[in-house]
Amino acid sequence: MTSLRKNNFKLSKNKVQKILVPLDGSKFSIRALNYAINLAKFTHSKIIGIFVIPSDASTAPIDVLFDPLSAINPVGYEAKMTKLGHKILEQAENRCIQNKTPFTKIMSSGNPSIVIVKYTERQRNNIGLIIMGSRGRGHAGEILLGSVSYNVIHKSKKPIMIIK
Repeated sequence: MTSLRKNNFKLSKNKVQKILVPLDGSKFSIRALNYAINLAKFTHSKIIGIFVIPSDASTAPIDVLFDPLSAINPVGYEAKMTKLGHKILEQAENRCIQNKTPFTKIMSSGNPSIVIVKYTERQRNNIGLIIMGSRGRGHAGEILLGSVSYNVIHKSKKPIMIIK
């Protein structure tokens, strides 16, 4: 056994200035937003809410896939997802306003886990922490941990808090 020294336990002086919260409207992403709001109040951080329109329909939420419009017309699918994203981000912004927490909305498209990781890697974005739900609105087969959460955990270099 190694002996413990005082200087091994120095606290980091890095302050979390921005918290990224991926949002998809699921109960888990709403819980993640609530945790982010509580933490942001304590640390005086800003929250960045991101909604990613999946470019591959196979990663889309199952309720969207069963919509006949999305299966027939990809333009209709993208428009519907954009409308959904605006609604989700608006609700998140209202929740942050009610709690007097600074909030910024980001909407993007592509593979959700890749977009999230790339956004956090850009130094100018200054993301100090990712808080996300353990599962989203995706396919029912992702029982233990959602594929987006799983990929972000394994690819991101930033600290991540997963909310159940």
